[in-house]
Parts: sequence; structure tokens; C-alpha cells
Amino acid sequence: MVEGACSLGGASAALRLMRDHLPGVLSAPTDDCGQMWLLRVGLYEVSRPKEKTHDRVWIVDHTIQIGVTKCLLIVSVRSSWWQNELRPLKHQDLEFLALEPMNSSTGEAVQQHLERTAAEVGVPQSIVSDHGADVRRGIAGFQENHAETRSTYDIAHKMAILVKKQLTRDARWATYLTNFGTARHRLQQTSLAALTPPTPKKKARYMNLEILVRWGTKMLAYLDHPHPLNEDEPDLEQLNNKLGWLREYREALTEWDAVIRVVATTLQYIRAQGYHRGAVSVLKPQLESQVKGEISRELVADTLAFVDEQASDAKQNEHLIGSSEVLESIIGRGKRMEQQQSKSGFTRMVLAMAATVVEPTMHVLELALSTVNTRAVHAWCRNHLGTSVQSQRRRALTPLPTPAGGTETG
Repeated sequence: MVEGACSLGGASAALRLMRDHLPGVLSAPTDDCGQMWLLRVGLYEVSRPKEKTHDRVWIVDHTIQIGVTKCLLIVSVRSSWWQNELRPLKHQDLEFLALEPMNSSTGEAVQQHLERTAAEVGVPQSIVSDHGADVRRGIAGFQENHAETRSTYDIAHKMAILVKKQLTRDARWATYLTNFGTARHRLQQTSLAALTPPTPKKKARYMNLEILVRWGTKMLAYLDHPHPLNEDEPDLEQLNNKLGWLREYREALTEWDAVIRVVATTLQYIRAQGYHRGAVSVLKPQLESQVKGEISRELVADTLAFVDEQASDAKQNEHLIGSSEVLESIIGRGKRMEQQQSKSGFTRMVLAMAATVVEPTMHVLELALSTVNTRAVHAWCRNHLGTSVQSQRRRALTPLPTPAGGTETG
């Protein structure tokens, strides 16, 4: 289920279907059994002893669910190994150092967890984060005690901020978003429903700029050269009535597409090469070749200034990891595995995130399952997880007992 985008029940059903074709497999585990195996592997990864070394880069982030609890995640990769690889990180390149549900997340609380982790595995060379307020304050406090630790800013989140800065200055962008939103309602119950724009993500809109702009570019091309969507010719009057407004944004869409290309080029480079002293000289000609209009020109200038600032902390011939994308991917995979349980706040399935970095060899799985038993999982959950939102909901909706001698209502 970890790699196959499959639910626990689906994984169990798939094994039942395949067991006759798998040598040595006589039965398939139930979904509950499969879940517990997964959680035991996750707890093994979180709790197994790690080598104490200062040759680590930490990647730190928070994830949230319904309710007030946040979960602090700290993963690490060996700096010396990545310096030789210089490629985007994958899940199984990482070690899980901490998985801490926190009912009160403050800079001080984050710092305490960072200090505790450093005491166990060593002070890191650098820490990568998206500069969320609590995490940023926690890292700053940690650096006051450990001046040798550098802090780098996740490139995707910084680019989103730089893009937002440019687009909020562009009056065309606000009206485009308004028209984009109404187009969905105007198209979805018509013969042109196939042209309905995708639903943009409300959170991190500027990190999903491509969705908004690519649709407009494609629809503008369709307006220029309409062709049948089914057996019938398109209703040109209806098409122009519903989407004709896009023609006003022809120049803007070209400029915004250049912004997308600048962002994509920057992300691709920093994910693989990180921040280093030669980064600006490599990026500058690539980004300047993408410029179309003042918005993308200013974005390139801001981007190069930011990369230069981050790279100033790098030593000679050193590359500092500049992306927390791999941890965000782990969080996303964890939310997918939780599925309907995500409406219950953090549950024991939070441990499944740690299982995603484990190399699932027979040796590792045997070691994990022989080291961590079901009781250990239950104990970890008692110590780290509060009452779930679903449990609170059940308590709230359970009728109170009728007092002795009282009159039952309803």
C-alpha cells in the first residue's frame, strides 16, 4: 500500500487475488494485520538507534490535521553522501529522526525537540525548512546554541512568495482569478463542460500557478481554432459567451507562462544542485532566457538575489540542500494512507509516514518486526497521541444517561 497508492483493504484484497500465483503464500493478511505490520515498521524506523555524527542535514516540517495538534517531523540525510550524488532526494535516502505530535507548537517547543534530537544523533551541519513561523523561530533558537549549524530556505516556498509579490502587483491577475472561478460554474452544466477549468487548490495558490495559467493558455488556443468536442460542431456563440473573456489576457498569459518557466527552471536546478557559490552564475543565463515582460524580469532578479544570499553560507565546493520537497512528499503519502482517518485528527496511522523511508528488504523487515511488537505500538500511541477528534465526536454525540426517576425525552 505504501508504493501502490492502495488502501489497507485494497492491499489485503490484492494479495488474496494473487496468493495462488505467489510461491509460498498460503494466505493473505487482513487489513488490520497489514496496518499493524506497517505501524511496527514505522515505529522501528523512528526508534531504532542512529549513528551519532555531525555529518547530517536535517529537513524539518510540520503537518496538521483537523483539530489543534501539529506533528513535527525531522528527517536527515548524510551531507557527504549527497555531495557526491547531487540529485533530488528520494524517500529512501532519508532517516527518520523524530515524529512528534504537539498540542502546543511554539518556537520554544520546536527548539526543545531539535535539541533533544541533536543530543541523540549529533548537531547537524544544516537544517532545511519552509520557514513556517514556529519552525523558523525554533531553528533560530537552536542556532544560538549551535552556531555551526546553517539554515536554508526551501526553494519552492520561497519562489511562491516571490511569485505572489509580483502577481499581487499585477491588476490583471486579480480579475483573471475572478473570471477563472466563475468560468467553472458557467461551463459545467453546458455542452462545453469538457472545457471546465480544474479546481485550484485554495492553499498555496501561488505554488500551483501552473494549473491556473496552463488552462487559460490551452483554452485561448481552442478559441483561436475551435474544433468538435463530440459528434457536433461547437456552438461558437456559446463558446465566445463563456470563454471570450480570455482574449483580454493573451499578453498576460504569455507573461505569466514565462513566470512558470522561471520557477520550474529554478526548482529543477536547486533540487538537484542545492545552494552553492557558483549557483548564480549557472542559473542567470538560464533564467534570463525565459524572460518575457517586466514581471518575469523582476522575478529573475529577485530569484538570483535570493539564491546568492542562500549560497553565501556554503563553503568552497560545498552544496547546501535547498529543498524540503521530499519531506512534503512523505507527508502527502502519509495523508493518502490515512484517507478517511484524517477526519479524526492524528491517529496511529501517523507512524506510516516513517515506514515510507524504509528499504523493504527481507532483512530489514524481519529486523523491524522482530524488534517492535504490537504492544510497543500501542504504548507509543498512548504516550504521543491524545484523544482523537473522532473519539471526542463520539463522546459529544452519545446521549447522557437519564437521571433516576426522570422522564426520558425523544
